[in-house]
Amino acid sequence: MKRIGEQTYYEILEVNPKATTMEIRRAYDRIKKTFHRDSLAIYSLFGEEEIHEIQAAIEESYQVLTDETLRGTYDQSHQRIVLEKKEGPPKEKEISKGVGESPVSLFSIEGEGGVCRGRTLRQIREKMGIDLSTISMRTKVNPKLLEAIEGEELEKFPAVVYLRGFLKGYAQCLDLDPQKVADGYLRFLEEEKKKSAP
Repeated sequence: MKRIGEQTYYEILEVNPKATTMEIRRAYDRIKKTFHRDSLAIYSLFGEEEIHEIQAAIEESYQVLTDETLRGTYDQSHQRIVLEKKEGPPKEKEISKGVGESPVSLFSIEGEGGVCRGRTLRQIREKMGIDLSTISMRTKVNPKLLEAIEGEELEKFPAVVYLRGFLKGYAQCLDLDPQKVADGYLRFLEEEKKKSAP
């Protein structure tokens, strides 16, 4: 059996990728009861930490798969993962910044402590000649929200579960690793919150 972190959202909720929202809700209710804290059978099979991880994965799966926009982005991302398993991971692109300047790549995104800045993403996008309207059309994410991500306008961000999905869709359009970009950007947000905390 796959570990929870290796399963797709569909596998976690035990539904078909073509399942309707109603079927997903029913599956969520069923599996949530299975992994409820009061279930003695589950506690005999899993440790406290594992159960917490599974419950978090169930919640995230449900949030994404019942939101039309997030589900579309996730499905695109999932199809890419399947393709990568068959053909191997794509090589990270390097986009030249100009003569005498260092290239911009995912490596530079990870440069300092794995932090990914919105301005770095914008720079990569501009060097690739991709406009925000194209990314908006592909990801179904409002261009104003994409501008907020690039401009690091924290007050305009949605809940983290949604933001993670948007970041992954954005990264995919630039042929960057969706997981690294999402993790790096959320790490950046955490650091910014710490700086602004009293």
